[in-house]
Amino acid sequence: MNPELAVIALLFKFLDKTEVVGLILALTVYSLGKYSKDPEKNLDRLISLGIALLMVLLTFKNLMPEYAAAPSMLVAAFRKRTPYYFGIPVYFILGFLFLTSFPNPWEWEFSVLIALTMSLASSLVVYALRNEFISTSLLLANASILITFDIYRITVSREELFFGFLIAFLLSLIAYRSKIADETGLMAATIVGMLIIVSSDIRFFIALILFYAIGSMATKYKYRQKESLGVGEPAGGARGYSNVFANSLPALFFALNYGYFSISPFSAAFVASLSAALGDTMASEIGKTARKVYLITSFERVKPGESGGVSFIGEISAFAGSAIISIYAFVSGILGGYEAIVALTAGFIGIHVDSILGATAEKKGLMGNSGVNFFSTLFSGILALLILIQW
Repeated sequence: MNPELAVIALLFKFLDKTEVVGLILALTVYSLGKYSKDPEKNLDRLISLGIALLMVLLTFKNLMPEYAAAPSMLVAAFRKRTPYYFGIPVYFILGFLFLTSFPNPWEWEFSVLIALTMSLASSLVVYALRNEFISTSLLLANASILITFDIYRITVSREELFFGFLIAFLLSLIAYRSKIADETGLMAATIVGMLIIVSSDIRFFIALILFYAIGSMATKYKYRQKESLGVGEPAGGARGYSNVFANSLPALFFALNYGYFSISPFSAAFVASLSAALGDTMASEIGKTARKVYLITSFERVKPGESGGVSFIGEISAFAGSAIISIYAFVSGILGGYEAIVALTAGFIGIHVDSILGATAEKKGLMGNSGVNFFSTLFSGILALLILIQW
């Protein structure tokens, strides 16, 4: 528990902003004195108090609403690591009750959606980070969620909310039980899936499921051979939150914009980002079994599985992955013919951006694999968006 953040959150409503600033400064001095013998343990508390102070100052300038600042602090105060099936209800109750105690622009159904997202994200943070800067991470994560929802005020009915959460959670649970995802992947996939369903429609969610399902099959492809070569995915290929978010957050961003603005290029950007994600996964996992692999930047012969490596079978797999998502989008009516071709092309180009980043930034240690995946899928979506807006 972080008692300082809890005190600030609970008194936030009853004090003016100047008094809240004074309270935070007083608690910071108290925290320094109380834990001065153990500075490492106190660092998380001090950083979280500094962020809380910044959030209050932002409310002075109306750059951040109070209903985003205070609930974030209260949720971040509960930092104890618990099993996700216990943590999710606790965070949901804290988030929903405190969020609805402040005047806000949302109907109660939308407040439930926000609290669900906060609870899943908070449990994920606590479970994934263990004891490393949990209060700070919780504060930043929940503030980001509330500000995002303040921007994207999408209308959602209680039926859409119920079925969106139920379908996303059940399918994510199946993925967890099938060892496609671990506990963190379960929570991350539920967040992304639920938000995609309520912000767009079920067809977009099915596209996401196609990526997860076919990507998992590609990971299992000749797994023992890849494991013997030392290039098999760890934990039997079970995906964690980092992998889920890296490949899905750009798609979620474009889906949110499509649901809010109802502009078709955003749907093409959504498809392009998933096309790149699936194409890259298939190229990587199937390409690891290739005999001849070449570095994309110099065409030197490299070992299978090396970052930035490309092969003939990998290129075919990359195109197939991009085509699967784009063809589904056309058949399901998400995209027209020209838009589907643009999405496929942008996705295929994005796969090679991934390879270039892998051969340069990842090899130099400037970026991890998840970062490479994130930027390449985001690039594909933006490229499709720019092409369609221009034409």
